[in-house]
Amino acid sequence: MKRFGIIIAIVTIAILGGGVYLFSKGGKSQTVPSVSGYEYYWGTGCPHCAKVDEFFQTWALKDKVEIAKREVWYNKTNAKIFAARLDACQIPQQERGVPVLVTPEGKCLSGDEPIINHLKEIKIDEKSI
Repeated sequence: MKRFGIIIAIVTIAILGGGVYLFSKGGKSQTVPSVSGYEYYWGTGCPHCAKVDEFFQTWALKDKVEIAKREVWYNKTNAKIFAARLDACQIPQQERGVPVLVTPEGKCLSGDEPIINHLKEIKIDEKSI
């Protein structure tokens, strides 16, 4: 009977150890680069994104401020980066959507109006360009 208990303990440890190994391995973990500039996340067909895009077309600083634009509905790599950025901004799952602008400081702005208002407030020193 004592042997049976030892065998059960060994099997249990093996199962738990294997499960921990498999779950910790999970899949390729993608390291998300730190924010170094503006990042704009949008989705194809999103009406709010279209408003921001319309603003970009006429924005006086469009050629002076570098913004990495990433489509997230059809691009899985961009979607993973987007999710990581929203995690860093502590945005709950139920409040996530596009458009989102991530500032160089790592702040997340969500929605067309907050993004457009923020971009309108950007001032550039012409001497530094």
